[in-house]
Amino acid sequence: MNKFLLFTLLIIASPIFSQSGWIQQPNPAGSQTLLGVCFADANTGYVCGVNGIILKTTNGGANWNQLVTGTTRFIRSICLSDANTVSAAGELGLILRTTNGGTNWITQTSGTPNTFVNISFLNELIGTVVGLSGTICRTTNGGTSWSLQSSGIFAELTGVQFVNANTGFISGFEGAILKTTNGGTNWLPTPGAATGELRAVNFVNENTGYIAGIGGSILQTTNAGTNWSTLTSGVSTSLYSVFFINSSTGFASGSGTILRTSNNGASWQNQQIGISGDLYSIQFINENTGFAVGQNGVILKTIRSGVGINQISSHVPEKFTLYQNYPNPFNPSTKIKFSIPKNSEITISIFDSNGKQIESINNGMTSAGNYEFEWNAENLSSGAYYYKISSNDFTETKKMILLK
Repeated sequence: MNKFLLFTLLIIASPIFSQSGWIQQPNPAGSQTLLGVCFADANTGYVCGVNGIILKTTNGGANWNQLVTGTTRFIRSICLSDANTVSAAGELGLILRTTNGGTNWITQTSGTPNTFVNISFLNELIGTVVGLSGTICRTTNGGTSWSLQSSGIFAELTGVQFVNANTGFISGFEGAILKTTNGGTNWLPTPGAATGELRAVNFVNENTGYIAGIGGSILQTTNAGTNWSTLTSGVSTSLYSVFFINSSTGFASGSGTILRTSNNGASWQNQQIGISGDLYSIQFINENTGFAVGQNGVILKTIRSGVGINQISSHVPEKFTLYQNYPNPFNPSTKIKFSIPKNSEITISIFDSNGKQIESINNGMTSAGNYEFEWNAENLSSGAYYYKISSNDFTETKKMILLK
């Protein structure tokens, strides 16, 4: 039997995941706004939002369960020490904590009626929460007790992260950037490069950190906050969250926007996400898998670092075409182009030599035009692979060689 025909007969059903950029996930809480997201690993994660909402998934976002929190207050931020130990903070001094994966939530005494905006734990015991009117609280015993600290300012504080037990950073309104080197006993302003609303802070290591804010503002320090420089984000929309996976690759989310950099913030790509609402929180588990949440109950997930198919021309071609990948052979990535003469339901999939589907690149309505995507096989072994395009009117499969 012809080997290529044998391959087509061998295509078998197997668990696969859509990988067309960012995909919206089901949400049992409906359209209620979500404000924070945190994941322990590829399977277990939590989302918080308005009206006391906390959702949990144990299968990577395929399904979410709404947990009983015992409050209707807005929960603005959520973080975890491990899959079972989770803390959340929000309106009117609310701090919640669970040590059994959300089965039970304990309301902790914060000592303030001020609304909290962000909470962060360095480990299971040491945590800091910040909020309105310059409020800072710290715990060193897992939240059994919280102590108020002085920020020295009255502006809203929006983000906090400690890089070790003593050194931490805070972002806030009015261009506020605070730093402590003694566990928060003293918080001192650092020279920033912005005067507006700064919404989030994220440090990759003790020296390199990023802050995102209103007007597309992204700041960077490479010397532990001694100096901050302004990066060119390429957008003027509000940015509410920033998260770096490593020293080079990071993301920022905001008003209908997710940005990605792979060169330390020197340049940012505005990714296609298909929504216009605000995205208030973004987190990545690794270089490929991440989640973002926001208005209208939106939960977005990517397992391709947010990269989907890219339309390289809106010129309407005369016929369906699937082109040979280039380069071929390749290692570890290759580019694949295809053309669509009319709006169609398009499925693009990758198979191994046994006919097992290993990736779904696109699965949905796609406008007429010419497209390209890059496929990365870094985690796969050398050999023959096949890519297939399918619609109601057209099906074609081509072979490519991964040679490591």
